[in-house]
Amino acid sequence: MTKSRIFLTIFFIFIIFLIFYRSPCYFLQEGFWQINETHFFKYSLENNFLDSMLYVYPFGGYTELTINIATTIGSYFQEFSILIDVFLALIIKLIIIFYIYFSKNNIFFDIKYKITIICLILFSPPMTPEIWLTTLHAKAYFGIFSFLLLLQEVSRFKKHHFFFYRFAILFSGLSSIYACVFSPIFFLKYLIEKNKDNFINFVYSLIPLLINLFLIFKYSLENNFISQNRFSFDIVKLESFSYNILIRPFLGSTIPKFFNQIFSLENFGFFIISVLVISIFIILSIYKSFKNKDKYIYIILAAFLMQSIFVIFGALGDNFVGGRYAVIPGLIILIFFLRLIQLEKSIFLKTLFIILILSSLSIGLLEFKYLTPLPTILECKL
Repeated sequence: MTKSRIFLTIFFIFIIFLIFYRSPCYFLQEGFWQINETHFFKYSLENNFLDSMLYVYPFGGYTELTINIATTIGSYFQEFSILIDVFLALIIKLIIIFYIYFSKNNIFFDIKYKITIICLILFSPPMTPEIWLTTLHAKAYFGIFSFLLLLQEVSRFKKHHFFFYRFAILFSGLSSIYACVFSPIFFLKYLIEKNKDNFINFVYSLIPLLINLFLIFKYSLENNFISQNRFSFDIVKLESFSYNILIRPFLGSTIPKFFNQIFSLENFGFFIISVLVISIFIILSIYKSFKNKDKYIYIILAAFLMQSIFVIFGALGDNFVGGRYAVIPGLIILIFFLRLIQLEKSIFLKTLFIILILSSLSIGLLEFKYLTPLPTILECKL
């Protein structure tokens, strides 16, 4: 066995160990999340196979193919329905990890970047326990997967590569509203590279987006989402945005809460800090975009902007953009700085960006199990 195969085996054993170690109760059907208590599962029990697979939760109003698959299969094997959900969610994570490790890409082209991105997806602060090992929140992981597909260089693809690539785009879009949001960015990629393959990729990303726009419009009228404040905005969301998406990915929850206790910041203080953080990020992004003129910087920032607008206006409630809503934009921020590390010529800035990524990984690993902001989700169900 070669050294690379030995390393690969050890690395994936380590990944599986971490996943199991974070919440072993999930694999014993005793975790916080129980799919057989959901509306999706009850619907599958009461309806036939096809209806269950095509089910759209009325108060969501968009397709969630993965959870439909889990609940449909689980309805035929009710004793194992919780394990089916857990292992399907685990398979999704492993597919993403395998894709990163084995694909050839201009972002994760080197083994150190592949491992870094895998670790960021596995245990960086944005990866909240709220989405852990559940197909209900697999839409966050499919959103991540769709973003990674955006960064894929397809110029050397063979015919069978395109088949799997476009199937992944389509399936992700039908499983995740977050993945659908990336459709305009697929079009941006086509405008940047101007080739037939990228246009076809955009068309595949557009199909689930159009389906979901139709469904959202349909169920919005039926359930009167607008009068229920389903899509709302409040200035407090900017504070939540700056903390959950621009600060927490690098510093986690523990350090900001510690400083907040020391300085006892009031709402006005939070607002000033929020405006400052957002301004610094905007200035840095614009500066680096013009300086590097790198197409992937443009794609990453456009993807971040699209996801940010979506979660700010689409998050339930009018004052919170954290938890599951912050997962994808928070991760995109980290990959943005990882790309800057690859491009930066200044030793000082390169070192600073490396420190930010190492801070995210270190704090994320600390909060992975014991210092997590949502410990009850990882506990056994009593």
